[in-house]
Amino acid sequence: MPIRVPAERVRAYTFARQRLAQRPHLDPAQPGADILAIVTGCGPVRASTVLNTYLALWARTEGLTREALESALYHERTLVRLPCMRARLFVVPAADLPAYVQLSQTTLQEELDGLVHGLLANTRGDNGSPLDADTLVPRILEILASRGPSTVQEMAKLLPVLNAPVEADAAGTATSARLGHRLMPALCAQGLLVRAQTRGSWRSDLFSYAPLSSWLPGVQLDAIDPDAALRHIVLAHVAAFGPVSIADIYQWLGGPRRHQVAAAVMRLGSRLARVHITGSPGEYVMLREHLDELLAFHPQGRAVALLPPKDSYVMAYGDRSRFLDAAYRERIVDRAGEAYGTVWLDGAIAGTWSLQLREEHIAVRLFEPWDPEALGLLDEETRRLGRLLDFTALDVSVGLDEAEADDDQATITLPSITVGK
Repeated sequence: MPIRVPAERVRAYTFARQRLAQRPHLDPAQPGADILAIVTGCGPVRASTVLNTYLALWARTEGLTREALESALYHERTLVRLPCMRARLFVVPAADLPAYVQLSQTTLQEELDGLVHGLLANTRGDNGSPLDADTLVPRILEILASRGPSTVQEMAKLLPVLNAPVEADAAGTATSARLGHRLMPALCAQGLLVRAQTRGSWRSDLFSYAPLSSWLPGVQLDAIDPDAALRHIVLAHVAAFGPVSIADIYQWLGGPRRHQVAAAVMRLGSRLARVHITGSPGEYVMLREHLDELLAFHPQGRAVALLPPKDSYVMAYGDRSRFLDAAYRERIVDRAGEAYGTVWLDGAIAGTWSLQLREEHIAVRLFEPWDPEALGLLDEETRRLGRLLDFTALDVSVGLDEAEADDDQATITLPSITVGK
């Protein structure tokens, strides 16, 4: 029989499991290993943009350095960027890459093949002839094998067709995109290439690409079959975000059908515990080994967190009621359903925030007024963020999120607060 757990405890517990209540300090002797442990424990990190990756890890650590993430991604290569759930870009443990690629190939292969062939069909070579994947893709791999990780522009010097304009996208809509910038991500999703180092500043989104076989020579994509891959990813999701429902897992993965997700959960039955969350319908699952920790959990003090746009903790649940009041549901997502930057207080979303890099400005909009202690914690967190971003004159404005036009409180705002570094 499922165990009943108060929603307040679940909210505080998952917030702490995400390393947001008490952030661990990175070990200077092995920062890459610590970053890997955070990604493994907290779930895949959204990797678009590059800055969002840093911000997601910064929110969950003390003492994050750029070198720590670069070590895990580029030197130790224990982490890798990969288009997976819903073809969105994530940072995942390199050891899990075969499972994610198998999941993508099982659910998206036909779509990916169609995308590649559609791109080539809508692009013309130098002589106006159609392009052929069987000829072009091996040539790309040959260039990368000979010159090492390269950007699209660097490859285009040897293969100019990569700069050819794509006349229309898959839907037949006219576009000004260049072939290389559309083709490389598709080849990454197919498991042929990986995104390697970026060029430019540490916040740059200009990726170089490398063959998967040379970047991670020990990884065998056929080391796991599709059914085992789905179970592996479901188990990792439950470990990072549980308690979760089957509906939560289904919307997170995007590709597998609901009955396939349910079957995977059933086959993992011996490793899972079933719980009821007060105020929420249906059953939830979590790792059996985490159940005692949840039942005994008590929060230790107050905590404020700033999570970047599209953060996995926000996006991992179809039902966000455990940490978000229904009245604010529409205020935290854009038209595409992606989360804005969110402000958290004591395990719940309490506002949104945005960043203006050039102006060194952080704008915070709270759903309700905060008490002085909470505002003090927010001040500390924004200063910490300013240090990560090397801001020399950090400017922070804090106000109430705009209310509905007929709300009596619509004209009430908090005063703007400006602080130094």
